Amino acid sequence: MTALKDLLANLLGGRSASEPRRESRPSREGDGLHVMSFNVRGSQHPDGKNEWPRRARLNVDCIRGCMPDLIGFQEFQKGNRETYDTGLPGYERLFGPGYENRKPYAFNAIYYDPQRLALLESGGFWLSETPGERSRSWESQQVRSVNWARFRGAPGVEFVHLNTHLDHRSGQARVEGSRLVLRSLDEIAGDAPVLITGDFNCNPGSKTYGIYESAGFADVHRLAGNAPERTFHRFEGEGFKPKKSPPPEGRLDWVLVREGSASGWEVRDCRTVRDGEPPVYPSDHYPVVAELRIS
Repeated sequence: MTALKDLLANLLGGRSASEPRRESRPSREGDGLHVMSFNVRGSQHPDGKNEWPRRARLNVDCIRGCMPDLIGFQEFQKGNRETYDTGLPGYERLFGPGYENRKPYAFNAIYYDPQRLALLESGGFWLSETPGERSRSWESQQVRSVNWARFRGAPGVEFVHLNTHLDHRSGQARVEGSRLVLRSLDEIAGDAPVLITGDFNCNPGSKTYGIYESAGFADVHRLAGNAPERTFHRFEGEGFKPKKSPPPEGRLDWVLVREGSASGWEVRDCRTVRDGEPPVYPSDHYPVVAELRIS
């Protein structure tokens, strides 16, 4: 067993398959804000060949390769945090309210680079009729929550980042939860620009998507001129074949923006990152990375 570990370490540049790099975070220059939305698939799931210890190194390498300034994670659990404590140095972290029905809870964690963003305020709530307490409503199968932060970025403009994960079964919960998000933003954001990241568990064109469109939000993927594509792949990568015919777009992970009264968003790029070493993948979702600028 020791010999096998040594062989893997040599093949991977002196580290095991599950061991992340221990090095400082690369610095980025310029006025662009690189934002990632990533459902990392919680570390406690029994995923066989894609269980967390087998894909942790690949997951960290994927994130580091994108050099994000701001990350909205979903399904973030204790094992993910322990890996990122070593593999993703230089970020400050906001975990927000825990969600799902039982321990170990998941979190919609926000990671940010304090060299590029100054935290002004943060908070969170649950997506339910009683958002101030851990609860669920609207036939939601799981307790769901929101994590948010208000930042000052270059060139001194404030904006609000909200990160969430909507229910995977109840369409009503996705709709009502989104309406709650928008009502909350009236108080949280005021007239500042808003950025939302999340796993919305539904496709563009759905009723939930339309609610955000009606509230003035725009889909960065579409603003960048990208074609329809899939972000959920169930650890099957490009070989994933949905059961529905014709297959839906499968783009469950969105980056949404809404302009403020005096400033707005410039979209420079948006891409879905398809890293993987089949049959092992960083997650069962591809992360989405957007390059934005507040003008």
